[in-house]
Order: sequence, then structure tokens, then C-alpha cells
Amino acid sequence: MLQPRGGAAGAAVALLLLQLCRGALGHGRLMDPPARNSMWRFGFPNPVNYNDNELFCGGYAVQWDQNQGRCGVCGDPWHFETRPHEAGGQFAKGIIGRRYSMGQEIDIEIELTANHWGRFELTLCPNNNPAFEATQGCFDRYPLYVSGTRDRAYHIPPNTKKKAVLRYRVRLPPYVTCTQCVMQWTYYTGNMWGTCPNGTEAVGCGRPETFRNCADVTITTSTGGGLPPEFASSDNPYLLFVRDLRAPNYLFPLVIRSQVCLATPRYRRIPGIDHWCETNCLRYPPNCPPEVCHCPDSCEAIGELAGREGADVYCQDKCIVYRSTNQCPASRCRCY
Repeated sequence: MLQPRGGAAGAAVALLLLQLCRGALGHGRLMDPPARNSMWRFGFPNPVNYNDNELFCGGYAVQWDQNQGRCGVCGDPWHFETRPHEAGGQFAKGIIGRRYSMGQEIDIEIELTANHWGRFELTLCPNNNPAFEATQGCFDRYPLYVSGTRDRAYHIPPNTKKKAVLRYRVRLPPYVTCTQCVMQWTYYTGNMWGTCPNGTEAVGCGRPETFRNCADVTITTSTGGGLPPEFASSDNPYLLFVRDLRAPNYLFPLVIRSQVCLATPRYRRIPGIDHWCETNCLRYPPNCPPEVCHCPDSCEAIGELAGREGADVYCQDKCIVYRSTNQCPASRCRCY
């Protein structure tokens, strides 16, 4: 719990932080297989989604107060007549991001730009028609279990940092093949206060913030020919590589991981420069001169919030998002 410092003034700051943290949201996305909202980060010819870490059913209030807990199957608000990440939407082009074999044990990568604990679950729907969206009923028939277990949930480890890339493995169903399967990632955060099943109250027992992403994949029979699915270049002919002496063969795939890019202090007074940095750094391939633009990925609390429980996560929530200049309090947060 937050501890007030300095009498009434400290208590006021603690109350402010408590109110701010209650309104803060975790942020994350499915990176492997590449979700529809994040395919652009790997060079796929899909539109850029600058808010690809915010597919959270429209936000906590929209999901629970307006839509009675309901959410689009790919993270869009339930009440949207046309959902951007479902079939027919702006980001649902039917582009296949990964090719697998039936029954294969596959790698999963989740990038959390702001960690709010909780768990991930993955399901699969053999849809076979990009013109029609998969249904939740179809997803629910094919849960993907964490490798070596019968648990469909991957729980975020307790020592995970406020920003993290998490990797684990799941096994595909043994008898499912498809020309177009949709993989659904759901992230149930664990930071909300509420009543637990045993009647007590605690953080993590409240109605969760919910994130969802969808990825389009193909699953073939294990006896088929062709390149093995682990060869990423066969999955993505648009992927570029950069020279890196630390990488095998001195080449490393170019993946855009930045969420927000702003002008450096030297160029900050130029009109429109922040927008220039956003549009040129957050594209594939990027044109992001480091002397002109800076793309922070981590934030910490400063000033009156420094050192207070939950303050760093609050800054991560507010600042590492697209167009964060409108909501990132410079007097309370420092990003780097």
C-alpha cells in the first residue's frame, strides 16, 4: 500500500497517486506469431497501427460499464459496428504470419510495454476464410496448452519487470490443419482490486482489464514437403536483416519495437518535429536519425512521486503510448 510522506502534503500526493494508478492500464501485444495489429513491425504489408499495444476492448470502463464485460474477439470494443481488427476491418487483411505443422510445439512471444501482472491464454480457430471472422465459440473449442502441462494459462512470473518480453511454448492440436487459422491471445491483467472466490478481497480478484490480439496462421500436415516452419524468412518474405556481430551469421532480423518517438532536445522547437519522428521512426523500414529523434522504452517516477509504490508503472502506462505528449506528466515522469 502507498505510505504518505510529510504529513498532509504527503498524504495528498499518495491519494493522487492512488487515483492515478486506478485509472492506469497495462499495455501489451502478441509478437510471435505476429498479430494483425503488429504485423507492420516485421515488414508485412499491413497498415501501421500506432496503438497496437492498446487492444483492450475499448478500455476498462467501456468493456465493463458500457458493454457488460463483452469484448470483440480481436480486442476491439464490442459495440463497434465495424471492428478494425476483424474480417473486413482495416487491419484484418488475411495475411498469413506463420506456417506450422499440426501438433507442433511452437514459440510464443508477448511484449509488455507496461506490465500489470495476470495471465495469458491462447486459443485457435480453423477458420479457412479470411472474409469471415472466427467466432468465440470456435476459439473456445481449441485451447492451446502451455508445453508440458495441461494448463491453458501462462502466468506472468512475479519478478517480471515493468517492461518485458516474455517467451514460452504451446502445443498445437494434433489433428487440426487449416489454410487460415486464427490464433487468439487474451491477456487478463492481475492488478484490479475485488472479491476473491473465498470471500476475501485482494488485488487480482477484481474484474480484469482484458487485452486481445488475433494472428493469422497456416497449419499443414506433418508429412508435407517444403521448408520447415521454423525458418522465419519462409514465413515473411518482407523481413529485412541488419548486421549485428553478436547474432548468428552476423545478421539480425529488423523488428520495430518502439511505441513512441519524439524529438531530441536539440530539435524540439521545430514545428511538427514530433509528428515527423512518429511517422518516420514508427514505420518499416524506419528513417529515424538518432540525433533528431529519441524513442524511449522505459520510464520512472520523479519529483513528488519518486520512490512510491506503483509510480514507475503509472509513468510507464502514461508515457510509453502513441502521442504520449498529451498525457505524460513531465514534472512526475522521466523516460529514457
